Amino acid sequence: IEEEKKRTARTDYWLQPEIIVKIITKKLGEKYHKKKAIVKEVIDKYTAVVKMIDSGDKLKLDQTHLETVIPAPGKRILVLNGGYRGNEGTLESINEKTFSATIIIETV
Repeated sequence: IEEEKKRTARTDYWLQPEIIVKIITKKLGEKYHKKKAIVKEVIDKYTAVVKMIDSGDKLKLDQTHLETVIPAPGKRILVLNGGYRGNEGTLESINEKTFSATIIIETV
């Protein structure tokens, strides 16, 4: 049942307010490329207004130009996809070989 929950709950969109993201598009130039921002407003499933952490600039971007920022172990996380989407927890560990993480869910 858990595996089925995970499979059916996946979506192709993941933007959520107040998460930290990294700009991965080069189209905006070096000023923004690989820089971090906070999602301030989700306009639709795939578009958000982000505020740059270093400059305070606000940009409207598609999620294809962004990637999530994984916090350090011990830090708070928000599950963005799958069966536990929307739940908060704590990041316990990251396994870079399997592209996975261990988290403790605190709100179900």
